[in-house]
Amino acid sequence: KGTILSMRLNKQTLSEQIYEILRQDILTQNIKCGTKLTLKVLQERFEVSSTPIREALTRLSEEGLMFYYSNIGVRVLEFTSQDLREIFQFMGDLDALAVRYAAEHAKRDTLTDKLRENLEACKRESDTKKLLQLSDEFHLLFYEYCDNSRLKNSAERMRSQLSVASYQYEQQTDNRSHIHEEHRAIFASFARGEAEEAAAKMKAHLMHSLVYAQAVWPEQKEV
Repeated sequence: KGTILSMRLNKQTLSEQIYEILRQDILTQNIKCGTKLTLKVLQERFEVSSTPIREALTRLSEEGLMFYYSNIGVRVLEFTSQDLREIFQFMGDLDALAVRYAAEHAKRDTLTDKLRENLEACKRESDTKKLLQLSDEFHLLFYEYCDNSRLKNSAERMRSQLSVASYQYEQQTDNRSHIHEEHRAIFASFARGEAEEAAAKMKAHLMHSLVYAQAVWPEQKEV
């Protein structure tokens, strides 16, 4: 029994590693949107059987990063202008709702402190990758304290697509600077106890991000 358990754990670890590698490749566009990937190609790349690859692809498909186009492979997601509008509008609504719910949390002061720490860390950080992580964390903190599992689950399913759409424009220093300025404005309203004002600013923040995304994916603007 011990041997069987060990084998299962190892297989799961392998699947997790493949998932993380492919997810990062899509996020950074080392694997371009619209790319078709076959099981044969992935098996050759990772030098493993199809089982852990299928497990990783299933997880990526559940996140909306890949779609099965046949029994042998998948296609990486693509963005139309309608896709971008829907993603950023929907996430704007969800993030604003998370702000409202978090404002009612019993540990609201703890959240405020964590948001302040996040913004202070952004000021000190110079590494682009870490800045992107901090930017994402700012949004996720509201979900951590929204006390609503259904809202969190809805956001998680869409957030991976948002990450792919936003990764490219957040590489640009000017865009990153504007994003952090808006984060500070959202925080200022939230810290003052102005939950509705903070929620409105969060919604507007996502709409501004939509403009950045449309500039990064110009070939998708005309549909």
